[in-house]
Amino acid sequence: MAEIGRHKYGISGWNPLPWGPQQTLRQAVQCHFRPQKSLLPDHQRLGSIFTARNIVNISGIKIKWTENIVDHLLLADGDQTVFIFPYVGFLKHNQSFLNPIYPVDFVEETLRTLSLLFPSNDTKSRIWLKGILKSNNEQQCPGKGLSTCGSLRSHECRFENFPYWHDRLVILKQAFDDSSPRTLNQWWNDRRNSVQWYTFWVAIMVFIMTVVFGVVQSVEGALQTYFSWRALQ
Repeated sequence: MAEIGRHKYGISGWNPLPWGPQQTLRQAVQCHFRPQKSLLPDHQRLGSIFTARNIVNISGIKIKWTENIVDHLLLADGDQTVFIFPYVGFLKHNQSFLNPIYPVDFVEETLRTLSLLFPSNDTKSRIWLKGILKSNNEQQCPGKGLSTCGSLRSHECRFENFPYWHDRLVILKQAFDDSSPRTLNQWWNDRRNSVQWYTFWVAIMVFIMTVVFGVVQSVEGALQTYFSWRALQ
């Protein structure tokens, strides 16, 4: 599932896979999907916190399903939207071919990116994904196969294990790391810095308690004034 070639009179909004006049379709696909490691990440580990749920709930980046595998993990809209190719069945079906068009390692790695973002061993991610599917009509939502992707072990969550999607993962991880919470919900979900998280919520609790005690004291003072005035009548 990919946008193949550029159409002179067509506008799809997708990034096309280039197909040269002297290339076969297989050659075009395998020429485009090659390992790319031109960017250097700040850290080699992606970390267990790097999931689709946290990307949405902490950084505010929206997920948009795409039928074009060329756009997988691509950031758009000023780094506020990430495209995800969720068709697990399509990828697994390609693995059954004896001579597939897509490189075998590429397909396997694409499935691992989905395991990374939608880990089945993370309860919060499973519940969150179930809510997404329910709100988008589970029978028609393209992401319904994501719950079958499994999960990765800690040593597998490293950039070096994703040569094909390396650069896009680096960009997405950088956007995630550079994001700052803007809403209370994002502050609540952002546990990347535990000291900052506790400091923020302690400050919120102190503020609320100060307001509550201030209101109580004001009411108490008003009642005392009222009863004193009544006593003088």
